[in-house]
Amino acid sequence: MRKTRLLAVFTSSAAVTLGLALGPAVDSAHAAPALRYGGNLHVVMPWVTIPDNFNPLNPGTNGATAGGTGSAIYEDLMYDNTYTGSLTPVLATAYAWSGGGTVLTLTIRSGVKWSNGSKFSASDVAFTFNYLKQYPALDGNGMWTKQGLTSVVAKNATTVVLTFAKPNVVALPYVVQQLIVPKALWSGITDPVTYTNPKPVGTGPFLLGQYSPTQVTYNKNPHYWAAGRPYISGITMTAVKSNDTAELLLLNGDAATTYDAITDPNATFVSANPADNHYWWPVNALNFLYLNTTQAPFNNVAFRKAIAEAINDNVVAQRAYYGAIPAGNGPVETGVTNGQDAEWVPSTLSSLEWTYNPTQAESTLAAAGYKDVNGSLENSSGTALPTFNILVGAGWTDYISMAQTIGEELQPLGIHTTIDQQPYSTYAASEDAATYNMVISWSNANNANPYYEYDTLVGGNVDTDWERYTSAADTAALNSFASTTSLSTQKADMLTIEKDILTNVPAIALTGRPNFFDYSTKYFTGWPSAADPYNAGEAPDSFLGGAEQMYLNVHLK
Repeated sequence: MRKTRLLAVFTSSAAVTLGLALGPAVDSAHAAPALRYGGNLHVVMPWVTIPDNFNPLNPGTNGATAGGTGSAIYEDLMYDNTYTGSLTPVLATAYAWSGGGTVLTLTIRSGVKWSNGSKFSASDVAFTFNYLKQYPALDGNGMWTKQGLTSVVAKNATTVVLTFAKPNVVALPYVVQQLIVPKALWSGITDPVTYTNPKPVGTGPFLLGQYSPTQVTYNKNPHYWAAGRPYISGITMTAVKSNDTAELLLLNGDAATTYDAITDPNATFVSANPADNHYWWPVNALNFLYLNTTQAPFNNVAFRKAIAEAINDNVVAQRAYYGAIPAGNGPVETGVTNGQDAEWVPSTLSSLEWTYNPTQAESTLAAAGYKDVNGSLENSSGTALPTFNILVGAGWTDYISMAQTIGEELQPLGIHTTIDQQPYSTYAASEDAATYNMVISWSNANNANPYYEYDTLVGGNVDTDWERYTSAADTAALNSFASTTSLSTQKADMLTIEKDILTNVPAIALTGRPNFFDYSTKYFTGWPSAADPYNAGEAPDSFLGGAEQMYLNVHLK
């Protein structure tokens, strides 16, 4: 079961020292006498090509920069584990809020060297943040705009102070996930947006080896600051053109890990070699059915509520993920991800929660003036409702399965649907422009607490508020949460939004959304798992710190 994080991790006004920058239980469990060093870890990346670009500050990161740049070469300040709710120190070892949530002080790790042997210090951290201000196109998290950062100063070699225009304790995840670059080298780069960084110098555990559009290698960094790490000697990342190819390489023992959403993984992957073939898909987000509240009849709360009552999430999840991923029913109807329910969703909300009940859905529609006439639903004016599109990405089998199931479950109500498969570019454009009827898509945040999910869901940002629903009460609650370090106040703020979600149903949680992490223990062990969740199952080529944590813990069998 996923553990929850106490918000104090993000809002404490006292300094918090978080220990070693290694995964939980690593030192005792992974440093046993039988530990073997060496070996080259083979990672397979489906559906990508590898750009000849190792710029860790490049906009679009994963799409524009080679995988491994942000997990093997460069490092962030702390790793935010969205599965366990813990922060793992990397280049920063502690933080403290002061000034009523306007001043964040970071303690920077000493004894770190850049891979060229030069000394790393707090001045590199301050430089990186100020560089984002100088070149706004690099500031993907909006530190100087949306987050309200006003200054970043290195007080000494191990202390950096960030000041915000107003209390903003929720900015911490965006601060600590920033990749840091060396001031001595980057201060001379005047076009960092297009700079491809052909000879990258980082603080991470690996150095760039060889590059091609289909394969990139990384070699062990002799200057890495964590004694005895990494255990492996190198990494090879190979790009392939399909999920099937990635799975086949893993099945044959020719690769160690990938991030394929394997169809029916127990039957098609694990059963082929139960001793070595494994998957761990930790749920840290949700898949939603978004309803376009700018269009009739989706602007009618009763109509939206009836749709929610007609959908059997258990069937949706079983058909889409063959039992490997949980349904989205229960308290997550509030939009809170599964692991945060106990901490953030009080039992007092149970009376507002909707459950699968087709009979109740019929009653909800009837009470709102809708009538089923010869198998088609008519509104109170006697006009038959049109067939509605359910937008999904072209070829996305899990979402297509969800859409088919939803269509089957709405049919008895007289609501007719068709599945609209679109390439990602037009799919995303329709979401952003709100030109769809219904769309199946993911939640846009998987951080420490519900604030981040709700900020993207009802915060008024058209790039994430796809259902176009917000309210003055929700906005006030989000602003209050971001401005206080009081846990009781923050819980009250979240309760306000949870009640609104349950009452007005702007989006319907369908299933959990995991990180897809597949691996083989044929040659390597020390993988993250439910028993040892030192990362959240991030893709091995991601720019999130969890990939680096994996590279620091995996070792020869």
